[in-house]
Amino acid sequence: MDLRPKIGISINYMHLGDYMQYHIRDKYLEALFANDALPVLIPPIEDKQVLRQYINMVSALIIIGGLDYPPDLYAEKPHPKTESMERRRAVSDFYLMDIILETGKPILGICAGMQLINIFFGGKLIQHLDNVDIHYGEKMHEIYVQKDSQWLSQIIPEGKINVNSNHHQGVDPFHIGKGLKVAALSLDGVIEALEYNSEQMILGIQWHPERMNNLEHRNRLFNFLIHFLLQPSIPSNP
Repeated sequence: MDLRPKIGISINYMHLGDYMQYHIRDKYLEALFANDALPVLIPPIEDKQVLRQYINMVSALIIIGGLDYPPDLYAEKPHPKTESMERRRAVSDFYLMDIILETGKPILGICAGMQLINIFFGGKLIQHLDNVDIHYGEKMHEIYVQKDSQWLSQIIPEGKINVNSNHHQGVDPFHIGKGLKVAALSLDGVIEALEYNSEQMILGIQWHPERMNNLEHRNRLFNFLIHFLLQPSIPSNP
């Protein structure tokens, strides 16, 4: 029986009820289990040595969605609609990016995770989209994959697909991080995917495949990550 590859996945740190809690939606884990992976939850910790131990345990990293990254991270003042995440998570996510880049292991950023990738490489965000009604509240809309994208065009070879959308911020097209290229756009020009120009898969997507009711859509990305990229290197039990 083949061993399931261990996939690291970040989680939130937030105030829920009367307590600060680590938190992740069940759909992320269900999507990984359904695609034969073993999720390894990585709590936000401002300690690089601890985070490095987690990354050494896993074959790939997923950065999940959440609240907004503090705008001072990209030298901007907060917009009235900005709802910043706890600094602890933001710092931890930056550390995770530093560490995973050293390893060459694949990185997938989902929603805020894609925005993190842009900020990390020196880009900026639009803190509140003018056309937010199209993109917030699990709205469905079509995205168009760039033909020259390295990774996304393999996952969505037909070049377009309907996605769900639940974000009020977006990547600033005038401030895209160094080394990143746009991999998909929506019809209104919002950036829906980013890739880093390297052999290491660094892919950010703005939608939430883990929450799609269409399981074929949900599984495309996770299956590609787990089986196409990782499965050949996973050892088998004797």
